[in-house]
Amino acid sequence: MVRMSKASGNASSPAKKATIDQKLRSVPYRNEAMQISRHADGTVLASVPMKRPKYLVPPISWILPFSESRRVELDAIGAGVLDLCDGDRTVENVIERFAQQNKLTFREAQLSVMRFLGELTQRGMVVLVGLDGVRSGSRAKNRNG
Repeated sequence: MVRMSKASGNASSPAKKATIDQKLRSVPYRNEAMQISRHADGTVLASVPMKRPKYLVPPISWILPFSESRRVELDAIGAGVLDLCDGDRTVENVIERFAQQNKLTFREAQLSVMRFLGELTQRGMVVLVGLDGVRSGSRAKNRNG
């Protein structure tokens, strides 16, 4: 594999591909503090507890509302992806399973699942752990706050 120097102005594409490959090899873990309420129609209400910020004291707390938890409602498809984030499957396995269930190509499923996992990660509901940092049998803890 040949890499061009950044001084020449051409960054090599293998460096970007390595980042994608690293994401595909990572393992998604659900936040252990997250509470999940399942509804009959297949939707899920996921709730992650939030820690009160130190700056939120009276009189500021009288003006700014604060919620004790961050809540997200997922449809049946989103709930299915969240269920696949069990800490045993890699992101690539989650994508393959999603593609099979929804009759999509791997690339179509990859775009959707990667974006969705990114949103769940930003909301503190899922954490992606690289395979190099995980020992077999260990469980990652993701506490928000």
